[in-house]
Amino acid sequence: MDKINAKVGDTIKGDQWRWAYRLETDDGFKDSGFPGCQFRVHLDDKDIKLAVNVKTTGRPRWNGQRYQSRCKIEFVGDYEPSTFSGGLLYHIESCPFKR
Repeated sequence: MDKINAKVGDTIKGDQWRWAYRLETDDGFKDSGFPGCQFRVHLDDKDIKLAVNVKTTGRPRWNGQRYQSRCKIEFVGDYEPSTFSGGLLYHIESCPFKR
């Protein structure tokens, strides 16, 4: 199965989320209780940036406007266990696979 990896600028929408949020660059912070993350997600209504890892779990599909893939979102724990959610990854680039 052909998959596209998440990139900065793509957006994610958790299964129970009302809105999709853009993936931003990680700040590179790591310590003994925080292993680091691939991306940050800035919540619009708060000055909070969540640390997330995104793994594509499905092949890209055209939804009429852009390509989307099922994904697994990891909310990286800071001295706590990580939590996970299913969701959709919306790609900013064209899909190299045929529709």
